[in-house]
Parts: sequence; structure tokens; C-alpha cells
Amino acid sequence: MQERRAPGLGRTASIMEAPLLKLTANARLPADVISLGQGVPFFGPPSEAVVAAGRVAGSQEGFCYTRDEGLLELRVALSKKLQSENGISADPADQIMVTSGSNQGFINALLAISEPGDEVIVFSPYYFNHVMAMQMSGCKPVFVDTDRDHQPDLEALGSALSERTKAIITISPNNPTGAVYSTPVLGFINSLCRDRGIYHISDEAYEYFHFEGSEHFSPGSLDPGMSHTISLFSFSKSYGMPGYRVGYVAYPAHLHKEMLKVQDTIAICSPALSQHAALAALEVGSGYPRSFLGVMQEVRDLFKTGLSGMDGVRLPRTFGGFYFMLDLDTDKTSSEVALSLMENYGVITAPREMFGGTTCALRISYANIKPEKARVGLARLKDGLSKIL
Repeated sequence: MQERRAPGLGRTASIMEAPLLKLTANARLPADVISLGQGVPFFGPPSEAVVAAGRVAGSQEGFCYTRDEGLLELRVALSKKLQSENGISADPADQIMVTSGSNQGFINALLAISEPGDEVIVFSPYYFNHVMAMQMSGCKPVFVDTDRDHQPDLEALGSALSERTKAIITISPNNPTGAVYSTPVLGFINSLCRDRGIYHISDEAYEYFHFEGSEHFSPGSLDPGMSHTISLFSFSKSYGMPGYRVGYVAYPAHLHKEMLKVQDTIAICSPALSQHAALAALEVGSGYPRSFLGVMQEVRDLFKTGLSGMDGVRLPRTFGGFYFMLDLDTDKTSSEVALSLMENYGVITAPREMFGGTTCALRISYANIKPEKARVGLARLKDGLSKIL
């Protein structure tokens, strides 16, 4: 009898494993481990959002589908927010979609604009979920380096363009580096996309998290006709509600039917009760996330002061988001350093390999914890690095 063989794997076989899951899957974690790894805000949603979700949870408003693109009243509120805070003019009828987090908004957009074999330019260090989505959709990621403080190399960007380029992605404030791109840099990239007839995908999940005088700029504000700019936003980071899985994307009207095809196939709609929570969060307003900036600044300062002057450690100058990318002078890989820090010193960090590149560096998320726990985490990190490097 012929031996039976299991069916083979598909397109995901050559794609990296979910990096944060892989990082901790086989590690021997101490019971009191402190995570500086995943970017989860230390604060939760406003109480109004929780109440709104609970109010509809047992009714048809909460357990039935909404329209694929989201609740009309939420899209109208988002349109007003985008105009007043971001300078983006987006029609709620056919230029705004509510998604199950901004990651879903990204892959919706990618599938709507690309063909297999198209190239998408991304700055390195990169956000791994963006690259995974490109690979799943059959696109080729083209990596462009950044400078020592993780600002885009615009000359290298020009050299990376080809006839197959379909989009350029920017993340500002940046994940994983915390870099904030200036208005002239984002304006140059947006104009380049316009002139080349390609899309500018702007990920702005960390729009409210700016420090030391930096300010947010939305490149979609330079595209009044919404012809080539796709802008991604998230309630997960802004309003402390990652488990609700709700974000939104603003896009050119000519993509609307294509976006709906993907949305209807992948999710149909973002969870209805999460959309009601998001609407309530918007009504509370951006003063809510900004109210936590003082605590986050205190934690930033603890790490900046505590790591300053350490042998073999360099902290690039960055001004936003939830993260530092800590450069390390060692022959060890960043995964080796991260594993030792987890198992032997009780602190989780994210190794540079997750984000591309071979130099040794660790992403530190300072938004996860309040100052008291940050002091403990910093002490463990310093102790570990002083002995590992």
C-alpha cells in the first residue's frame, strides 16, 4: 500500500513566524518577568468606551454585523477628527473604513492596490507585520536604510524606486525605533509618490505620542483630493484598547470598492461593540491619551538617564512612539542578548532581528509600565547588559 503523506504547506511557509510569540515560546521566563517587549500601553480605555461596549453587548446593536465599512455615525465622527486634527479631508461615505485594528487596514489596502510581484518600499528597521503582509500578498518588500538616528535616507529611497514600485510606507512616530519624521521629509516622500503615480501609505498609530517638542504631521494633509495617500490609525495605542481590535483607514475614493472586497472577505466588519466603544472614545477626545504623556515622559527620562554612558550601549535620538532602539556593541546576536535578558535577568526586550538588519540592537517599549516598575525593569536591564556585553 502506498504510504500516505500529509498535504504540504503553502505561501506562509517561507514567511517569518510571528516574532513576539516565537521570542517567548521556549524561553524559561521567571515568574516576575517584566516586559519591555510588546508595545501595549499601560493605560486602558476611557470608562465611557467600556460603558458604551457594555450597553450594546446584549442587543442587536452589539451582536449583529454593521456595514462592512463601519457604523455611519463612527465614520462621520472619524471624518471630523481627521479634518480637525490631521488636516485630512475624507468623505465618510467612500473614503473611510473601520477595521479590526490598523494592521487589517494595512493588508486591506495592500491587497486593493497591488498585484503579485509588485514592489513596496519600507524603511529599515521595519515593522515586521507590514513585511509579513507584503509577503503573504505576493509583494516584494524593498528595504531602504535609515541613518544612525533612524531618519530616512532620501537619496537611497530614490535609488530604490523601480517600474514595479507600487507604494512607499512610512511610520511616524515609528515602530520600532521611535523616530519622528519631519514635515519636509514626509512632504518629500508624499510628493515623490504623487509624481511617480504610486501610493504613500502612512501609518500613524502613534500620532498622539510625541515628546521633547516634536509634533505630529499627517502627509495626507498634502493630498487634498485624496488621490494617492492611504492613512492608517489605531484605537489600540491611542485609547488603550488593543483587545477591542478597532482601527481605521482613510483612502482615495477610487479604492473604495476594492477595499470593500477585502473587508467583506477577511472580517466583514470590525466588532460592532468595539465600534460603539471607539465612538465613545472619540467623544472623550484626544485629551485622554495626551493625559498620559507626563507619565510616559517620566519613564522615557528614566531609561535615557539610566542607560546614558553605559559601555557598549548607544541610545539614538528619537522623539516619539512607545519605543527606543538600543544599539549594542557586541559580537553576540540581538536574539542571544534578548534570550539571556529574559531567562537570567527577568526582563523582556525585542531583538533587532525581528525588524531587519544584522547589527545588535534591542527594541525597548517604555509605554508598557509605570515609573515604579520601570525602575525595576531598568535595573535588571542594566545589570544584564553590563554582564552580557
